[in-house]
Amino acid sequence: MAHCPPELLDDLADVLAEVRTWAGVIEKKPNVFYVRRQPFLHFHLVDHGRRRADVKGRISWLQLDLPRPISSARRRTLLRALRARYGEK
Repeated sequence: MAHCPPELLDDLADVLAEVRTWAGVIEKKPNVFYVRRQPFLHFHLVDHGRRRADVKGRISWLQLDLPRPISSARRRTLLRALRARYGEK
């Protein structure tokens, strides 16, 4: 499964900018984030050009579909999930 190209994540720029400011977050490749050497967040391009965020908590991965352009409600859901999973690490 292919990683999502950076140009297809332009509507998430503010979310990704916030994640980059969190303590211990390292962006190993564009839009591939780790927290303290552990995988945390990356994006895939799935069937029919859909996007998906994979967010790792302490134990398991959460997969979130991300329509493009992203709605404000879906953006809030993504940020909530990111903050919660980051808090687990």
